[in-house]
Amino acid sequence: MKLSKHFWDFNKEILFGEVGTLIGIQFVNLLSASYVFPITIIPHLVVLGAIIGGSLFWLLARVYYRSKEEKYSEKKFFDDVKYFAPASTFFTFAFYYPVLFFATKHFLEHHRMEFSTIISQVIAFCAFIIGINIYRYILLKVEGKNL
Repeated sequence: MKLSKHFWDFNKEILFGEVGTLIGIQFVNLLSASYVFPITIIPHLVVLGAIIGGSLFWLLARVYYRSKEEKYSEKKFFDDVKYFAPASTFFTFAFYYPVLFFATKHFLEHHRMEFSTIISQVIAFCAFIIGINIYRYILLKVEGKNL
């Protein structure tokens, strides 16, 4: 089975968004180290940093890759977002953030690991990328829509 250029670009956009998530999470991690936050607040801040960083970086990557390869209008962008946003939101809030939250909480409470946020993020990203690609495949087969 040959994977298309759209498949790779789609996953690069998500991966770039994940880089933004990593930056957002590490920013919160540094903030937590600089200021004394209760250990129960840190997982909430990690999720907030992930939302802000990931959303901004994904948006930048989406516009960059689409405008690089074709004329990418506002209408086409919003049409893509109409299909992507509900699924992404579902997978993010149903799998990604809960896994990120509980894994970070687990590692902090039981192992006191310095890299708990990075390890938690890798686990959460794997769950997200599998889910969103299954959705993308189903959308392509059923609707003929290529994200």
